[in-house]
Amino acid sequence: MYKLSGFTAIIVFGYVISYNILLKVYNIFIHLLKIIDMTENNKRKKEHITEKEMMNALMDHITDSIYFKDLKSRFIRINKSCAKKFKMKGPEEAVGKTDSDIFSREHAEQAFKDEQNIIKTGKPVINLEEKETWEEGGGVKWASSTKMPLVNKKGEIIGTFGITRDITDRKEAEEAIKEGRARIEAVLHSTADGIYATDKNGEIILYNNRFLELWNIPEKLIDIKSDKEVAKFMSAQMADPGGFERKVRELNRSDIECVDMLNFRDDRIFERTSCPLKRDNLVIGRVWSFRNVTEQKKAEEKIWYLSFHDKLTGLYNRAYFEEELKRLNTQRQLPISIIFCDVNRLKEMNDNYGYDRGDQLLRKVADILKISFRSEDVVVRWGGDEFIIVLPLTEGKVADEIIRRIYDKCKQASRKDLPVSISIGKAVKDKIHQDINLIINTAEKRMLINKKEFKVAR
Repeated sequence: MYKLSGFTAIIVFGYVISYNILLKVYNIFIHLLKIIDMTENNKRKKEHITEKEMMNALMDHITDSIYFKDLKSRFIRINKSCAKKFKMKGPEEAVGKTDSDIFSREHAEQAFKDEQNIIKTGKPVINLEEKETWEEGGGVKWASSTKMPLVNKKGEIIGTFGITRDITDRKEAEEAIKEGRARIEAVLHSTADGIYATDKNGEIILYNNRFLELWNIPEKLIDIKSDKEVAKFMSAQMADPGGFERKVRELNRSDIECVDMLNFRDDRIFERTSCPLKRDNLVIGRVWSFRNVTEQKKAEEKIWYLSFHDKLTGLYNRAYFEEELKRLNTQRQLPISIIFCDVNRLKEMNDNYGYDRGDQLLRKVADILKISFRSEDVVVRWGGDEFIIVLPLTEGKVADEIIRRIYDKCKQASRKDLPVSISIGKAVKDKIHQDINLIINTAEKRMLINKKEFKVAR
């Protein structure tokens, strides 16, 4: 500090500054600090939110309904969402009112009972799902409510308060699901098919009564809900238990659909349909369906039999012959021998003794032919008094021996009142390029030659 010409000065950073000026700057600086400090304090005060302000924000903006009630279950405060729910102009309109002024008598009485119990015991009610029925024209709503005792600073219960969330949409969706499930179960239990489903863990998750009936499954077994145990019980009824179990394992490891037939030990036949159970395109299990088709299969077999068999003799008919000829007319079946037969004296039997005697003669010849050939040979009633036999992998010499045995059997079976005699022709296809129809014609022509010889010999 220096004294210069009557005033005091100070050197700051190489500059000579009047002390009085510096003092003024200092005072200004201190004043600015005070202003800044006051500004920060005011800012902090403004930033500080009181409990009341937080409560008001909650009451004004939360979408759930909030209410406070006194000891007589009269509203003392509700939030805006609750006022909107009650169709009031504002929250203040609810003050002093009770549920009886808003809801139906049934709902209001139950709510009052719940709240008085809370006041009495101090125990809250958490997540209570209740049906809110309104006054006439108000409809029905569903709500999830939590109701608590309202306590003052002394710990005394002075009322109740609660928060309620509208769950009507959820309940309606649940009811729709239940209704849909009920419809599915109604269809499931009314169908003639036995149905059950399993998850990836081998647990039975669904079945109908028809399934239990078809498989005679006891309730104790199905209650276990083990696919493994039930499948074991089912396989014991199969004609081929091992094949049944292998197929079940194969399908459980795959995502394919399958339809096949199951043959039972007791001759029942089931149609089995199986398909993967999927969610979001992922396999989560498998559905099995069973239908008893025993009578249907028997009917089909009967129709098939009648379609391809001669009713009188039980032999195959011409329609079957034409189908089998397509299958047998191949290189690997060569040589193929064709034997053509014609029953002698059939017209005579019919004219003199009636058609019953003629039919008797035809059946007798058919019986002889049946026992004269192998199972792989095709013995056919061609029509009228004619029969044709296809012998795959049979040379002409072998066919000749068979023909000789047929003649012998006919002689042995012949009686005075039922003369059993036939004329036979034979031809052999031993090269693939030969026309099988020409071979048949050749066998027929040779049969006709023998028939003429028989007539001359008589």
